[in-house]
Amino acid sequence: MKLSSNLFLFLILGCGMLSSIKSDAQNSTGEKITYLSRNIFGFENMFGEARSTQPEQEIFGYLQFPDKFDPANKHPLIIASHGSANWRGHHAKYLDLMRKTGFAVFSIHPFDSRNIDSTVGNQINLTAESVIWDMAMALKAVWNDSRIDNTKIFAAGWSLGGTAVLFNAWMPLQQEAFRAEESFSGYLMWYPACLALPDTDDWDKDFVQIYMGEADNWTPAKPCIDLVHRMNSMGGNANIAIYPGAYHSFDSTLPLTLQPDAYSWAKCDSFKLSPETKKVYDPNNKEIDFSDPQLRRLAYESCATKGEVMAGSSPEYQNAPYEHLASLLSEKIDLN
Repeated sequence: MKLSSNLFLFLILGCGMLSSIKSDAQNSTGEKITYLSRNIFGFENMFGEARSTQPEQEIFGYLQFPDKFDPANKHPLIIASHGSANWRGHHAKYLDLMRKTGFAVFSIHPFDSRNIDSTVGNQINLTAESVIWDMAMALKAVWNDSRIDNTKIFAAGWSLGGTAVLFNAWMPLQQEAFRAEESFSGYLMWYPACLALPDTDDWDKDFVQIYMGEADNWTPAKPCIDLVHRMNSMGGNANIAIYPGAYHSFDSTLPLTLQPDAYSWAKCDSFKLSPETKKVYDPNNKEIDFSDPQLRRLAYESCATKGEVMAGSSPEYQNAPYEHLASLLSEKIDLN
């Protein structure tokens, strides 16, 4: 869906499964592509002249084509990004599925490009605004690739990556980042943070699919459910699958455990968006400023709590989103 107006801001608090186990799925095979993004602090700094004040950052990712790659044909593409613990083993399963279904996959590396291992329990060493911009610039980097069907480019992401996907469905960001012909064709998200939702909604009306655990206390499900209802009330095509009793990263192969360093955002429901300034604000805290690292951390600590977050596999639903996506990609997304 192309451009329209209205403003919204969305507090992006990236998350991902934390574990001392280092996955062997680093998604570091395929054709390496580098492109320029920015390190952005403060949502308002994604817009207008303010963006030029944010440092440039080279990002890399790996482009992989289906096994039956035919250079004479253009291929649909999925641009994918990871959560706050980087690429993990269960992500690779999805990326393989996407390729088997006929998609090329461009897996971007926001963390490795910046020599960052994790943002779990931090969220300051790399902001969500930066990953949002990384995702947008990834689309621009491959838009004119002769091997890609740019009418069928989808965004996909887990947790922090899912939040980056969500923001790329926000029309004011598309107006800012893309030329008139550029846009994603759909959005696939696993447990994104749907917090600090806007007073006014202005969303892409193309296909949206969200997968959430009902018991997720890292990035709670209810705000995402409410958001899907609002998207559809405005003529969108948004869908959400809720898995009862499942926690964050319920599709992971790692066991369900307490994540002592992770913040629970379940009580962070007072952050709002100013349509005029495009800044996150809190009616109860006039000092909030997401462009200031110290004030941003204080804002997080005013509502987020550590020592409560559970994350890991749900034996009952671990494969459910994978199976749903297999059906979705092969039956519901037209590749012809």
